[in-house]
Order: sequence, then C-alpha cells, then structure tokens
Amino acid sequence: MVRRMCFAGLLVVALLGQQTAQTANILAVFAYTFGSSYVLVRPYLQNLVQRGHQLTVISAPVSYMGDIEGVQHIRVESLKKLSEDLEEYDYETEMTSKWAEASFVADYFYNCSKLILDDPGVRSLLQNASAQFSMVILEAAHTDALYGFAKHYNASLVGISAFGGAWNIDFLAGNSAPSVYEPMSALGFSRGLSLVEKMKNLIFISEERLVERFIYLPGQIELYKRYFSFEASSLHEIRKKFSLILLNQHFSLGRVRSNVPNLVEVGGMHLSQKPEPLSAELQGFLDEAVHGAIYFSMNSDMLDKWLPPNMQKTMLKAFARLKQRVVWRTTLQTPNESNNLYVRPWHPQREILNHPNVKLYITQGGLLSIIEASYYAVPTLCIPIYYDQFKNADRLERLGMAKTLDIYALDLEEVVETIHELLNNDSYAKNAKELSIRFNDQPMTPMETAIWWTEYVLRHKGADHMRIVEQDMSLMQYYSVDIFSVLFGRIGLTALIVIFLGYTVVTIALRTTQYHLRLSIPVVT
Repeated sequence: MVRRMCFAGLLVVALLGQQTAQTANILAVFAYTFGSSYVLVRPYLQNLVQRGHQLTVISAPVSYMGDIEGVQHIRVESLKKLSEDLEEYDYETEMTSKWAEASFVADYFYNCSKLILDDPGVRSLLQNASAQFSMVILEAAHTDALYGFAKHYNASLVGISAFGGAWNIDFLAGNSAPSVYEPMSALGFSRGLSLVEKMKNLIFISEERLVERFIYLPGQIELYKRYFSFEASSLHEIRKKFSLILLNQHFSLGRVRSNVPNLVEVGGMHLSQKPEPLSAELQGFLDEAVHGAIYFSMNSDMLDKWLPPNMQKTMLKAFARLKQRVVWRTTLQTPNESNNLYVRPWHPQREILNHPNVKLYITQGGLLSIIEASYYAVPTLCIPIYYDQFKNADRLERLGMAKTLDIYALDLEEVVETIHELLNNDSYAKNAKELSIRFNDQPMTPMETAIWWTEYVLRHKGADHMRIVEQDMSLMQYYSVDIFSVLFGRIGLTALIVIFLGYTVVTIALRTTQYHLRLSIPVVT
C-alpha cells in the first residue's frame, strides 16, 4: 500500500511538474475597435488561462470585451473614441478613389497602433524591467508597429488572422508563393478561374503590395522606431519571423489553400464559447413557427444608418408576403404590424441558428456569420456590403447552400423570389447539412487545435523548424529563377550563336552555289 501511495504521489508530482514546465507568461495585444473580433479571441484567451498560463491582455475598453478571470487587463480607453470617430465618418464624400480609401485605412491602423503605444498602462509595462513574456499574441496584419513587443521581450510571435488567409498573411508566414486568386480588396475580387481573371487578380495584388509598401508601412515603421527605438530593418526581419499564425477559416468552407506548417486553420474556434440562451419569449416565438422561421441580421458591427435607405422598406414588404416568422436584429424603428415579425436590437444568434424551425439566415456575409451558418447547417441569403463579405458569399453560393443579392439594387420581387427558392428547393438544405458534416468532421475541435499549436510553439522555444527554409530566400531563389536564368541564358546564348553561325554558313553556301551556277551557264552573245 505504501509503495502504491508513493508511486501515486510521484505521478502527481511529475504531472504537476510537467504542467508547470509548460505554462508561460503570455502578452496578448489587440487593437480591435469592433466587438465581433473579440468574439473570436475571447474564448481562445480563456482557454489559455484555463491551461495555467499567465496572461496580460492589452485591448479596447471593457464594453468591447468583458474582463476574463485570471487575466491582467490593460484597457486602452482611447480606442473607443477612435471607434466613435469611425461611426461619424462621411464615407461617401471622402472615399473618392482607391488610393483615398487606402490612405484612410492606413491612417486608421496607424492610429490603432499609436493609441496603444501611447497608453500610460502600456508605457508602464514596457518600462517595467521585471516584466518578461515568452510569447506575444496579436492580430497578424495591419498593426505592424506592435510587432515590437515581440522583439522588446525577445518572445515568440503568434498571430491571429480574424479574416482568414490572404496574400499578405502568406508573406508574413514565410510562404513566398501565395495564391494569386484573391486580392484583399472586394473591388478586385474574382474567382480566378480563367487566365484573364488570374491576370486581373495578379494586377490587383500588385497594386495592393504597392499600397502596403508606400502608404501603409511607412507610418507603422515610424511608430516602431519611435516607441521601441529599434532600426526599421529589424521590423522587416520580425515580419518574417512569425512562429505561428492561426487562420479563422477551414478548407471545408470552400477554399483550399497551400498553407505552410506555421499557418494553422482554426475556423470556428469561437464556437467553444457557450452560447447565450434564448429568452422565454423568443423561444416560444420560434417554437410556434409552424411554417418555419427566418433570421435576419446584418452583423453586430454594421450600423443600420450605413445601410441603403430603402432597404428596410423593401425587406418589410418582402416579409409581409411570407408565411414564415421572421426574427430581425436591428436598431432601426421598425413598424411591427404583424405577429410574424420579432424585432430586437440584439439576439442570441447561435441559439437562433441552432433552433430546428429556423430555415433561412439572411446576413451580410461576415466570416463569423458564414462559419456559424455552416456549423448549424442553415441555408443562407447573403447581402454583402464590404471587404471579405463578397468572397465569403461567393464561396457559400458555389457550395450550393446560399444565394447572393446586391444590397444597392434590392428589388422586392427578386427578394421574395430568392427567399422562396432557398426555402422550397431542398437542395440548399441538403448541401448545408453536407457542409456542416464536413466542417464538424475534424480530429480535434478548432479550439483544441489552436491551443495545441500555441503550446507547441512554447514547448519548442519558438518552433523555428516550422518555418520553411524558402522564406530565407529571395523570390527569385524560391522559384529558382536565378538557376533558370543562368541555365536558359546559357542555352539561349548558345542557341543564338548556333543559329547565327548556321545562318552565316547557309548564306555563304547559297551565295557560293549561286556563283558557281552563274559560271556554268553559257553566255549567249
């Protein structure tokens, strides 16, 4: 008995020692000014704390993301003012060109980085010589100046890409051969199936790279040098040193990518968070939906005042012609003249989509919404507005579980006809169920995957071996352009010499032959 107790005690000590050895001090820095992005990262941070890690989180005020037990929070209150300024911005007047749009976006992310680095709590943390972190976690793109935290603490750098993968994320992960199929800008989006579309997308990506190089990066480099006192060249080096980037996407959702080892897909990791329950009133409204129900929401971050002015009237008239009940999330004053309409400024979206009577989801096509619709197998009507929503909608449509309408050309008859098509054609529900099965058929949950790879980087001190060797090469070296240039250059030169000599020999031979022919012909006098 004593031996067994000793063995058990040693086992417990060993397990505790192993857990202690794997826990770490982690700094997470998020400059998000929209609540939906925190919906993604909050469960991830909670799980890290539950695993025993010590977290310090720099983020927007508590109204964007509530306090997490066991986390030391540094709240950057000024980010709220930046968000309020965005709400009042006159986009129609100011966004006169693509370059004007690029300058606006660059200024926005410049301010995000600057407000964080200017914050007294953050400055105090940076000046605290006793503060040490093994890992820095942040949004992978756009706020490059914040990469300085990783160099300051000599910590591994882990990124979260809230909008999934794109060419810029590929470059950060060291993938020198990113896809040319999808520019970041919605204006440049095409499926990239034909040669013309591929060339068009390549042109747009080239333009976006110029925007990054000459409009976006200079401001971030200036902040990096000012607040961390490092040379600009070191920021370019850090951009190539991400240990891990977690992508909010999954290949089953319609986009297979050639990811390198340090790009890990974790689309749906926010689903590990327990959803908010339905109120008794809403539960009854859905339970009694004999003909089914429709959920209509244009995203928590999308202000209703930005929607086209006639959209509300068009949708109201369309819903009045349906026998299905409609749950509508909006802050607009909506005349409720029907018992089939349930309007509130907020709804527990996931529990609504999970209700068996919900047959259709009308959405703007944000990535979290697309993931949730796929997870709960709900056919979708997408009405995209900006950024990634167009390609998200296109993917679902190609998968056969959605249709798309133009928000600026909504026609009452077309809206009603499209809704009827999605409700009455069984293929959409069938395809949605098949997609849900594929999406859920994973060896680990997305959250378990995210945590496992995060701790893998910790266990292996940055996991340098995950980054492909090719990222230390130039683009010409990666594609062996230098070898082919030399090879084909020599072959080409040799071929040119042979052709020239052959041409010369043939020319001389012909001239000689002609000369002898002229001599052999008798001259008639």
